[in-house]
Amino acid sequence: MASRRTPVSSDKRFRKIPGGGDHGTPERWQHAGRALEVTDRAGILAARVLEEHILDVLALKRLLDRVQVEAGLRLKADYHAASLASHVTASYATAGGRDFFRTGHERSDAQEAAYKRWRNAVRELGPRYGAVVVEAVCYDAPPSAAAIALLQGGLSKLAGWYGFARR
Repeated sequence: MASRRTPVSSDKRFRKIPGGGDHGTPERWQHAGRALEVTDRAGILAARVLEEHILDVLALKRLLDRVQVEAGLRLKADYHAASLASHVTASYATAGGRDFFRTGHERSDAQEAAYKRWRNAVRELGPRYGAVVVEAVCYDAPPSAAAIALLQGGLSKLAGWYGFARR
């Protein structure tokens, strides 16, 4: 018999929702903003997360536009589809190093294709933008104030490379 998760939010408004809805893990609600939206059931509100990724946070602050966020999320999707981890991509980041003791693994054809797309995108960014974009997009690390301009430029370059049109 499957156990039902109980609401874990510390916000008292969520505890009053009838039926004891699932609100995710406590960590999820500590680090993200949320908005309550009306559902198709009378009197029931659904919590929607506003900040899934650091790119969403920067877009809410109007530091990134829609096309830049879309390009970043596409790079992130290839990063995950390739099953990359920080120990594999650490050479692209300013912080971190190589781990020569880790064993390699073989990728499936889909993972290899995603890895090639990701690698080509990072190669297109070059050394000027690559490290900042990889840290923010793939590692979900907030950029420093000095790195925001580089992140904006790198994501704009990625958007052009992916062929996203500005509206």
